[in-house]
Amino acid sequence: AGSVRFNHLVVNKVTGQIYVGAVNQLYQLTQDLDLVQSEVTGPHYDSTDCAADMFCPKDAVKRLTNNHNKVLVIDYAHNMTLVICGSLYQGSCTVRSPQNISVVVRTSSNPKPVAANNGEASTVAFIAPGPPDPITNTIQQVMYVGATFTGNSTYRNVPSIASRSLDLDPDNLFEIATSDANTGTKMSVTQTSYIINYVYGFSSEGFSYFLTTQRKTVNDTSPYISKLVRICHNDPKYYSYTEIPITCNSDSEKQYNLVQAGFVRKPGSDLAKDMGITSQDDVLFAVFAESKNPGGKGSNRPKNSSA
Repeated sequence: AGSVRFNHLVVNKVTGQIYVGAVNQLYQLTQDLDLVQSEVTGPHYDSTDCAADMFCPKDAVKRLTNNHNKVLVIDYAHNMTLVICGSLYQGSCTVRSPQNISVVVRTSSNPKPVAANNGEASTVAFIAPGPPDPITNTIQQVMYVGATFTGNSTYRNVPSIASRSLDLDPDNLFEIATSDANTGTKMSVTQTSYIINYVYGFSSEGFSYFLTTQRKTVNDTSPYISKLVRICHNDPKYYSYTEIPITCNSDSEKQYNLVQAGFVRKPGSDLAKDMGITSQDDVLFAVFAESKNPGGKGSNRPKNSSA
């Protein structure tokens, strides 16, 4: 597997099993990194002119296309199953067995685009609480998804950020968790001149967050900045959606404007004391890089230096 490009890795916090999503492959490993199983997921014949349910117009030309793993998360509320989305078939998703990754245990009765549908555009997904059920008032776990706009198909009506149902009912699986005629648990920015790159996502203290990089304005010469997006778990219409710019500045006043990675964990006692918080609070650790030409035309390509 030396030539395989890996996209995602998750570790089951109960069993210790490791799952890896790659281009055209899925892998299951033990805690000791021994290979348990591998599964081929591509390439397959596909076209961006075809729908997520594989319906294709007569003039669509399907080509052998790589399947980039875009989403790999563990649904602990439903028997620790694996939610997996690839770039094929408009970024649609399936649910696989954690014991045997070749077995698809659940699919949507109406497959729909969820993730980005190519290898370059970003997708970030994680599972966290959503709004309470309007009938039972129980809290449901939903999948928060941030997906970069690709605009390369008439079959893509994909929100920039959405909360999607993980319901056992195949009619509801991967649908927008809460929706009505005009609103719901979704937010859309669909402009080819204002591309949002999703870097990391996490849940903390009743909110879900995304780290992004995007232009400061819609002007195509505007510099790139990083933002932290926040949505309240209890909000069925995303009215609580907010975003703030974040940056990392060195003592020499050098600005590292592009967030590259993020990680949330509880701090150790020394760090908690230095920050004036408790060891039970969440801390976001992030890596930033300097844009290649922050003073000129905006660039989302980082320099080698980071902070």
